[in-house]
Amino acid sequence: MLWLVALVIASTLSPIIAYHVSLLPDGSAIWTVEHRFPLLKPEEAEAFGRLSARSDNLTLEYREAVESIVSEASFTLGRSMWIEDFRIELKTAKTMSGEIGLIKITFVWRGFSKPLESGALELGDVFIGGFYLADGETLRITAPEGFRVSEARPAPDTLSVDYVEWRGRIVFSDGEPRLVVNPASTASQTPQTIMMDMSPLYALAASALALSVTLVILRRRRRRPLWESELDTVLRIIKSHGGVIYQSQIVRESGLSKSTVSTILKVLESEGRVVREREGRENLVRLAR
Repeated sequence: MLWLVALVIASTLSPIIAYHVSLLPDGSAIWTVEHRFPLLKPEEAEAFGRLSARSDNLTLEYREAVESIVSEASFTLGRSMWIEDFRIELKTAKTMSGEIGLIKITFVWRGFSKPLESGALELGDVFIGGFYLADGETLRITAPEGFRVSEARPAPDTLSVDYVEWRGRIVFSDGEPRLVVNPASTASQTPQTIMMDMSPLYALAASALALSVTLVILRRRRRRPLWESELDTVLRIIKSHGGVIYQSQIVRESGLSKSTVSTILKVLESEGRVVREREGRENLVRLAR
């Protein structure tokens, strides 16, 4: 199932997205996502202005979307992960080709990559179901200081000893992009790539920001079985409130963590057993009819 963050701002805006992932020695990563919107027409400038006016709501929506994806990846992989230092900045800039609107999102993803016994870092398992780069989009992953890239797949467009970069359009397979970085003292001098045969790529249609935070384009095709007792507890609480309850109340009454409740509700949603609606800053959970 393809999980998209549908944050619609205006159909007239078509962003160009650049992802930069800076790995840290402890397995964490600093994510920087930049959206660049050409503002060539008055209506495009107006649309970006409306977006800037609701920057507080946008920050909340983006953060919740990213936290939801990270908590689901954590549950699926059985590795502790969380988000820190989330920030978003909106501004306009003049270029030779005209004015552009910029949205810059930064955050630290703890537990992003997997430290190995050798001291190396391996990343890629968080891309459950793969990742997608549209035309003009880029993904750059930089090794920590003192580390060197020893393996990358699929073959990147740019391959250096301390970073790799892919340019869209490209559809990555499940668990990709994959990268292994080693401490410089143990790394070979020449990075190796594993070439993958890729069938013709077809254009994927999406709204302006449906692909934006995607980091975010993660496909959840695998998941660990939920404990039946936890799932039953959540369902029992919903039913005890007449089939309608706020998600935060489920957390309070169940004693489960926010991320666990969020993951259970996603599973129930995917099975058609519950639906969630946004009410202000909360999610209202309803049993499906």
